[in-house]
Amino acid sequence: MTLSRTLTSVTLGALVAGVTLVAVAGPASAMDEGAALDGNIYLFSQPGGFDGNTAATQVSSGNGTTRPWQSVTVDPACPAGTAYVTAVIRIPQQGVPDDELDSIELTAVGLQKDSAGRFYANRGDLLSKSQVLAYLAGRPGNTGELPFLVACRGAAAGETYGHVMTSITMTGTTAENLTWSIPRAPFPGGGQSAAATTTSLAATAQGRDLTLTATVAPGGATGTVTFTEGGTTLGTAPVADGTATLTVTAPAAGPHTYAAAFTPADATAFAASQGTTTVTVGLDSGSGQIVVTVPAAPEVDGALTFTVPFGTPVALAGTRAVDNSRVAAAGAFPTVTVTDTRRDGLLTGWEVNAQASDFIGTAGTVGAKYLGWTPATPTMQKEAGSGLVAQAGPPVASVLDSSTSAGLGASSLLGRAQTPGRGTTTLDAALALAIPGSTAEGAYTSTVTVTLVSQ
Repeated sequence: MTLSRTLTSVTLGALVAGVTLVAVAGPASAMDEGAALDGNIYLFSQPGGFDGNTAATQVSSGNGTTRPWQSVTVDPACPAGTAYVTAVIRIPQQGVPDDELDSIELTAVGLQKDSAGRFYANRGDLLSKSQVLAYLAGRPGNTGELPFLVACRGAAAGETYGHVMTSITMTGTTAENLTWSIPRAPFPGGGQSAAATTTSLAATAQGRDLTLTATVAPGGATGTVTFTEGGTTLGTAPVADGTATLTVTAPAAGPHTYAAAFTPADATAFAASQGTTTVTVGLDSGSGQIVVTVPAAPEVDGALTFTVPFGTPVALAGTRAVDNSRVAAAGAFPTVTVTDTRRDGLLTGWEVNAQASDFIGTAGTVGAKYLGWTPATPTMQKEAGSGLVAQAGPPVASVLDSSTSAGLGASSLLGRAQTPGRGTTTLDAALALAIPGSTAEGAYTSTVTVTLVSQ
């Protein structure tokens, strides 16, 4: 909340009779502003001088297209006899004394005091004056340092009681490209303390990297943010438009706690603050390979044979749960084809089983118990008169979904001939891998052994 205080016109008249309030922003002219006074100049973004402002609303820079301030004052107060204050820029000229330089007044004249008796003037005029731009146009880099002062004036024309002076650095040749800055004065003792700030930190994944974004409030706070993890400094970044960012390259899998510490550019205006966030870096996606060792088919009158097309390893495509509780991957088990041409008298039932080894990778081991499947209903092409009837094996769950399951880490039935007969049977299954979300990122390989057994 901003509190402002306005003195009534009755009080003004009682203090100084006959003072006429006029706006002064006319052409440059020379004027002796009296003796230099010890003190500081304060520009504010709100009217009211020290009564309506804090260190957080101090102004120390700007441009040529907006009002440079909403109130200007000095501390300590002007000498007795002062009726008002006004801001002035002097145009430097080589060999000309300061008090004889052309001066440009930039504020409205008015009898305004804060509660401590310090005069202030409201609403500064634009700084893109023709005299200023002409002076800058002749300077190297269109940059110059000009005297900037606040004069303590009396009620009578030409009456002055001294001035407080600093310098204003200006660059540009037009209103649109003009910039300016003045040294920022420390907020006076007894004034309000530096404005509190808050810093929040968020982390977002960008591929294998993390982007840390620190948000500093209020929006006018400037300075730098230092990013750390534990006792390690990761880097610093300036605050621009309320945020500072840093990229952490390929952090290791597991939990990470990051901190962002805001250091204000001006500790008298804004206080420091810090924010933290904890993220868990895990497996974003992965693939596994299944390599099958196929034993030789039995040699009988006619033959019972099978084929498994494992020329290309099976790749499992994974997705991560929103709550990072698991990584699930799916794929198709290679089609197994069983051909039975045995003669009558030798025909028996058969079954196909498979067992997977643990997945081995550079980042560790994933147990085969996490791999499950759902066999599909077999398809058959029977010889004429064949009584062949085949059936699928039961589903096998990942241990992550059934605590008593051994997954495909135990020999599991893909399909069987419930009734023997000559013909070709096609067996398929859908693979389902479900592993903990904490599994380290990487590629893992399992070897699956498929066995055809004649019963």
